[in-house]
Amino acid sequence: MFISSVEQSELQLPHEQVVVRHDAASGLSAVIALHNTQLGPAAGGCRRWSYVSTDAAVEDALRLSEGMTFKNALAGIPFGGGKSVIIARPGEDAPTSEQLAVFGQWLNELAGRYITAEDVGMGVAQMQELARHTKFAAGTGHRGVGGDPSPKTAYGVFVGIKSAIEYGLNRASVNGLHISVQGLGAVGMALCALLHQAGARLTVADIEPCRVALAKQRFGATGVDVKDINKVAADVFAPCALGGVINEAVAHEIDVSVIAGAANNQLLHNHCGDILAGRGITYAPDFVINAAGVISVGQECLMRNNYFQQADTLSLQRWAESRIQGIAYRLTRIFDMASAKGCSTDTAAKRLALSVLAQGDAQRGETVAA
Repeated sequence: MFISSVEQSELQLPHEQVVVRHDAASGLSAVIALHNTQLGPAAGGCRRWSYVSTDAAVEDALRLSEGMTFKNALAGIPFGGGKSVIIARPGEDAPTSEQLAVFGQWLNELAGRYITAEDVGMGVAQMQELARHTKFAAGTGHRGVGGDPSPKTAYGVFVGIKSAIEYGLNRASVNGLHISVQGLGAVGMALCALLHQAGARLTVADIEPCRVALAKQRFGATGVDVKDINKVAADVFAPCALGGVINEAVAHEIDVSVIAGAANNQLLHNHCGDILAGRGITYAPDFVINAAGVISVGQECLMRNNYFQQADTLSLQRWAESRIQGIAYRLTRIFDMASAKGCSTDTAAKRLALSVLAQGDAQRGETVAA
């Protein structure tokens, strides 16, 4: 039985460094947030988005970087948590070469304390351009390792959904289940392909009508308006767009048994997890279920820096695959812990991550990441 919330202060750690910079010549404005480097250099993607203010960009970077600390600790990889955001200017479809050169220099000035990769608004092409100016950009591929993390993220979420439905619905397969997917970017579309292949019935939404049309054509999906996707009665809701989609109203009203998706920071407030728990909805903490992308990026970074003695592609592939498959184990452990402690799954996952950080060694977290 769910008992009560906990003091969120006990689950929080202070940020180590927050950099807010603007380059007048190129027009680049960005925030780089280093949350915790206890387990290694901070690793987390670079998001490019149009924010209403610099304060909003800072707030997003702070939340995202904190999530990366928890994510990397639970994944059992030797990296801390960090995130960066580039503030998109009106009329710009992508960062310019000049902006990426400046951003690369800012990363160099951090001297390896932060490594970035793709996120919303930043793809492989941008990372490849950025890598011309800094060695602290990943997600470009190296000796057959890493590259675009989106397919790996989608697969990890698929693995996590199967764990969540086994716990929440006593189902071993998604075959025949109704799953609503919010967001059809690189990860969301790839997840839909996996779910469709496994026999799920899909309802989808995206801000781009052409993506919805493609999902209808490829997967026989039903399309709904973005504002209505969380009102769909389904077995599983998979948020795969931006964060904050589970607010108080949604947590009280959503008609699903499981919430398990790729988006970061799905809970607008921590107590939204308490509401879900109180209603008996199985919530897969986002920083656990969507970790496969950073595991893939971490694999690339380790290959580049010869982290393992005599490291080879095959050994690193096995290293990464074991951690991606371990998403199911970690979620089951978190579900059981939340039930036993009478707390939300979000709280249980954060407590587990903090226990890894308390040990001060990512490799000791392998019992968590098994």
